[in-house]
Amino acid sequence: MIFVSLNVSANSESANNANNDNWADEWADEPPASPWQVTGFIEAAHGQFLQANVSQKSTSLSEVRARVNIDYSHELFDATGKLDSYYDHVLAKTIFQTRELSLSASPFSFVDIKAGRQVLTWGTGDYLFLNDLFAKDWQSFFSGRADEYLKAPSNSVRTNWFYKAVSFSLVWTPEFTSDNYINGERFSFYSPQVQQIIAPANGFSVEKNHKSQWSARLKTQLNNVEVALYGYQGYWPTPQGTKPSGLSSQVSSQYQSYFPKLNVWGVSATAPFKGGIFNAEYASYNSTEDNQGTNDMIANGQHRLLIGYERELAKNLTASMQYYLERTKHYQALKANSQTPDQRVAENRHLLTLRLHYRALRQTLTYSMFAFYSPSDKDGYLKPSINYQYNDQWLFSTGANVFFGRNDFSFFGQLENNTNAWLSARYQY
Repeated sequence: MIFVSLNVSANSESANNANNDNWADEWADEPPASPWQVTGFIEAAHGQFLQANVSQKSTSLSEVRARVNIDYSHELFDATGKLDSYYDHVLAKTIFQTRELSLSASPFSFVDIKAGRQVLTWGTGDYLFLNDLFAKDWQSFFSGRADEYLKAPSNSVRTNWFYKAVSFSLVWTPEFTSDNYINGERFSFYSPQVQQIIAPANGFSVEKNHKSQWSARLKTQLNNVEVALYGYQGYWPTPQGTKPSGLSSQVSSQYQSYFPKLNVWGVSATAPFKGGIFNAEYASYNSTEDNQGTNDMIANGQHRLLIGYERELAKNLTASMQYYLERTKHYQALKANSQTPDQRVAENRHLLTLRLHYRALRQTLTYSMFAFYSPSDKDGYLKPSINYQYNDQWLFSTGANVFFGRNDFSFFGQLENNTNAWLSARYQY
């Protein structure tokens, strides 16, 4: 019995040594990790208007989309590409979009550089943007596409400079990139020129702008408070100016919209407070082509103020609230020179927001509600949604965009007939 026991032990030890040698050989021969990484998704989405619309469309969203993300990592630089292709049934065409195609590197320990097509963002607001003048896609946001599509890409060079607890970011966009604003091709809107809700089939005439824009941010930490200073030199992100034109347009045969010059400076602060996060932000919008506010054809400058607070109310339930003030500069001059003074926004436009976010089923099911309400405009916008992550590959989503308002010319009131419900299914790889 002893002999057998010893023999078995000896054989086991030999087998273990052989296994260990094999494991060592396999480990030694294992190839290095590939510097390439490819991911992406395929998504089908559909959105339906819930009432008649002057756009004479029944669908707000109808598309099949394919995304490919390609990342390459080198010891000297990183390369990123995000490529979208989709068939948009609402516009009846196939669209190819490069959301990102960039190179990033750190030539020195205190400098980061990223150049190429990229999505840029900063500021403290939740769906409210004060010092963030980077391009937005409002047509995607109001139709039910994923939140990432609210941020539109631009061809820019971004540099980040670091010194101890201070960082400085400078963004140069050689060719001005506007928002993808509401223009009639998908949603209707109010036209001050014709004083009614319209939806021109091919959009409306807007003068192109090929000049550059600059954005800067200086950020640091003071105890537990993160503070930042901002600056912007460029143009209004939506066509806030109108000037005489001989061009033909479905909106007007006498005027053409354009992007007036705009300079902005601002400040923000974020800090923990009473178990949550408090944030505040201010921005001064200077409409430099109409410093006195006497030109009815150009948007006045504004003071913009935001105060917000977010905290967890219960396990998996988070709530956040924001108060936003938009105060028009030179308001009396604006009213005195306006052709439609009764349709002008209030001197102090107030906006309240509430977000409720609840996760269930081990974080795989998410209920969300975001509500906007303006007590000064008497209008609002509700954005409920449900997301279900079935597994690592499949994501199902549904929601709605509900607009309401007392007046056709107010910010959300003009969109009332664009109320829609949507759903989507995404396969991720």
